[in-house]
Amino acid sequence: MARTHRPRLHREGCKLCQMCRYLCPDMAIRMEESGGYMVIDLRYCKGCGVCAAFCPEGVIEMVREDQGERFSGEGGSGSVRSA
Repeated sequence: MARTHRPRLHREGCKLCQMCRYLCPDMAIRMEESGGYMVIDLRYCKGCGVCAAFCPEGVIEMVREDQGERFSGEGGSGSVRSA
């Protein structure tokens, strides 16, 4: 089944609590190497929405896959980090 929604992370409000990372069943979320922000690797994300549902700051939203930018691969703008 194809993913219909993907998470979009608004970094400016993220407090780096890592709740999204701990709860992601696909292990698609990690701390960026410098430790400055969380990144979502859309290559592994199944679009379940757990990260958005449990983000205590509400900075992750689920958007339709066909809405807005198209992301591809590790390191692309927004593929691992969405602003």
